[in-house]
Amino acid sequence: MKVITEYPIAIDSPDHLFPWGTARDNTTDLGFIEEIETHFQSKKIKTLDVGCSGGQLTIDFCKRGHDAIGIEGSDYSIKKRRANWPMYYNKKLFTCDATKPYKIVDEGGKNVIFDLITAWEVIEHIHMNDMDVFWGNIKNHMNENSIFCGSIAPTPDIIEGYVLHQTVYPEEIWFNKILNKYFSVVEKLPFQNKVRYGDSFHVLLKI
Repeated sequence: MKVITEYPIAIDSPDHLFPWGTARDNTTDLGFIEEIETHFQSKKIKTLDVGCSGGQLTIDFCKRGHDAIGIEGSDYSIKKRRANWPMYYNKKLFTCDATKPYKIVDEGGKNVIFDLITAWEVIEHIHMNDMDVFWGNIKNHMNENSIFCGSIAPTPDIIEGYVLHQTVYPEEIWFNKILNKYFSVVEKLPFQNKVRYGDSFHVLLKI
């Protein structure tokens, strides 16, 4: 698989201008991967992690035989040669501005449909003006059998004057007025294991 975009770096994003999470995070969760495998009845699946940071979740899916890639809006990790980027850059981990149009294609140039798309502590970083393109990109790589799993922090995050959480609403607003604009199934994540915890809430979405 490869990522086709005219916007490989989210140059205006506070998370690129002031790399915080992308400079530190490399989270994963084997229990979550196992629950996903149970959900898909142990078949090998295609996965996409949006805002993958260090890329460990993507690489752990790959190590279990799945076809997984991750995209990240900042090039901090490849410049600093941190986490999984030196080994997997442009193989399993790609830079891409998720708020601009992109396509993920196979070796024949055909649009890839993913079984699972995830975004952990990413969605609140997307400005409301960019939501249509952000979710449109994701839906273009899903079908009726795909699922989206992710977490959303409902609290502000301002570090050294940089507003990192650009869209901050309580959980009920996200469920009832934002996410349901794009997805027909909007519910709490039914799995016990999660990749990120903290004060965030978790969602499962289907088109």
